[in-house]
Amino acid sequence: MAPKWDSTKYRIRSHLFRLWTACAILAAYVYGWLYVPETLTWWKRMTTSIIEDACDHLPYPWGDRIEATIGNFGLWVQITLAIVAFRILIWIVISALRRMGSLRTRVERSRSA
Repeated sequence: MAPKWDSTKYRIRSHLFRLWTACAILAAYVYGWLYVPETLTWWKRMTTSIIEDACDHLPYPWGDRIEATIGNFGLWVQITLAIVAFRILIWIVISALRRMGSLRTRVERSRSA
């Protein structure tokens, strides 16, 4: 019974993390829309240029088709990229904190031995 409960807890934690990061980005989007619109303009131009640059590396008909398709989903692509970038950033920070914690534990253990 324990392994099943452990996997359930893992899934719940995973979904809560996903929900938390998505809500944080949407809240940041609303905040930016109300108080810092130049940030949203910068993000739109940056994501658009990344998409254009990536599609320029594809062969002729496919690069234009993919660019046009992704461009039609503009806002959703920008929000999705922001969520993915935020999740990667949070993952890096949490991983660094875990490493620092494990290093601190190892140092304390070696001092006490």
